[in-house]
Formats: sequence, structure tokens, C-alpha cells
Amino acid sequence: MSADFKNREYQPMVSHSQGINKFDQLPDEAQNRIAQLRLLFVARCQENLVQIKQVLDQRAEANGPSTRDSELIKLAHSLAGASAIFGYQELGRAASMVESTLREDSYIEAESALVIDVLIDQLTALG
Repeated sequence: MSADFKNREYQPMVSHSQGINKFDQLPDEAQNRIAQLRLLFVARCQENLVQIKQVLDQRAEANGPSTRDSELIKLAHSLAGASAIFGYQELGRAASMVESTLREDSYIEAESALVIDVLIDQLTALG
């Protein structure tokens, strides 16, 4: 596993109270399997990025945000949960912000555009 891959905004199983990185204490086989799963997660994030852009295009064509919100909410919810599992804290926060913003009864479109842009930036940075 490359050092760059390990250091990228990723915070693996760290005990904050003791400053211990439990990931490094796992057997090599477990570390390798987790690294493989993280690679799959990153690949899935790139697929999610494409899906989000498609949904945004469809929203624009429909002249309204609400027609595609449920799809964006599902994607954001899934990303928020999986990001936490794999240690991508900033990505998880961005996805949670999209989900919570779009779930508001009468959100402001400009606000949703900002949080969606942050999510897109986070996903793009993984690629």
C-alpha cells in the first residue's frame, strides 16, 4: 500500500484519546483486505460522481430541483455512511450536508447548489 494512499484525508481506526493507529496493529492480511475494500469504495465514489452529475443535468432539464431530489438524497446517504466506514471524514460530512439540506421542506436552491458542489469537489479529489 503506497504512503500517499494511506495519508489521503483518511483516518483509519484511530483512538483519539490515546493517539494510537489501530489499523497499523492489524495483521498484514487484514490491512491488505481493507486496502482492497477502500479501492473498491473509491471506484464506487467515481461511479457516484457520474450519477450525481447525471441527476443534476436531469434536474436542470426538468426546470426544477425537486423532481430528482430523492435520487440525490439516496446517493448522499449512501456516501455518508460508507465514507465513515472507510475513514473519509470530509467526504462523509459533505454527503451528510447534501442529504440534510435536500431533506429540508423548503430549502434554498442556492444553498443546495453550494453543498452539492462541495460533495462533487470531495468526490473529484478521490479520483
